Amino acid sequence: MSKSLKNYTTIRTVLSEKEWTARALRICFLLMPWQDGIEVTDELMKAVIGWEGKLNNFFLKSLDAWRISSAQTTSAQELGIADQQILSALHQAKADVETSLCDSFNTSAVMRIFSDLVSETNSAEALSDQTVISLARWITRIVTMFGLDPDGDLTKPDRIGWSGLEIPEPAKPYIYPASVLRDQIRMLACSGSVDHFAITTLAEGSTTAASTPAVGSARPYNQVLQQFRSDVKALAAQQAPAKDLLALCDQLRDTHLWDLGIYLEDRNSPQPALVRPLDRLLVEARAERESAGIAKTKAKMEQEAREAEREKEMRERSKVAPSLMFLNSSEYSEWDENGVPTLDAAGNPVSNNRRKKLIKEWEKQQRRHEEWLATQDPAKTYL
Repeated sequence: MSKSLKNYTTIRTVLSEKEWTARALRICFLLMPWQDGIEVTDELMKAVIGWEGKLNNFFLKSLDAWRISSAQTTSAQELGIADQQILSALHQAKADVETSLCDSFNTSAVMRIFSDLVSETNSAEALSDQTVISLARWITRIVTMFGLDPDGDLTKPDRIGWSGLEIPEPAKPYIYPASVLRDQIRMLACSGSVDHFAITTLAEGSTTAASTPAVGSARPYNQVLQQFRSDVKALAAQQAPAKDLLALCDQLRDTHLWDLGIYLEDRNSPQPALVRPLDRLLVEARAERESAGIAKTKAKMEQEAREAEREKEMRERSKVAPSLMFLNSSEYSEWDENGVPTLDAAGNPVSNNRRKKLIKEWEKQQRRHEEWLATQDPAKTYL
């Protein structure tokens, strides 16, 4: 690219086209060695989206662990073997990050260290909240230094994550109650015996959390909450089965909230759904699933069409009497009393192996023809 040839693109132009966010563009630069040229390919864009999405997920779950830990008054959890292994990995990661930054500010290595550490944490079982929070706070501090969070405050060592992890403020008084109600409905629907009176009571009580009237930008979120409550009460009044209640819960997640840029990430009971804003990784993952679903449906329809065509062809073939099936073939010149060829087109006898195969075909056609005859009007006569 050259300014004199006017074939360059400015960062401001890239950001104005909405294809990249400021954070994604910085991640792109950090993933590559600073001294090398950067060619923005589809593979690099996927790497950027994947890295940011992985950190988003990690920070969201870390914030959730922090909220749970803050709400508890119990003493600190005892660290298990998994905690000790992750804390050891964290200690090593800190040393590796320092080494990488001293090596001509090798940010691409640091980004890999973060990714590997988060992957190891995600695969670990029964980690304590304190361990997860410790990792999240350290990674938060480094990515803030890297400029990945314009709102980051390095004077707050307890900060977790970066901006954009929370849903919009106007949404919180309505979406959080909707999510809680949805969790409760799903739990009752999966309990085996649906208590419709309890469901109605829950729907009626969900308005207390949204005590302030919805104005301006809050109205769409309030409408979603009120519509969900109404739909829940309507299904409860109809004594609807569990599958209908679960379908309504899925509709709230996959349609109404998705259209508002919010996603509910369902987790294993008794954990509540994680309320989060949509990010590019979620959007692309859903697009891939939908594309795969469309392709699968198309393939199924094509297969059904081929099978229908074969069935139609077999029905037509079954109408032909076995004594006639070889008579119109130019491969043969003479047939026996059943219509099985005895001489080929040149007048030579059909070989024994070939004749055995022809007899098998004749017998198969006889069975098909008899089955077809059985489906016809017995008053009619067929050759």
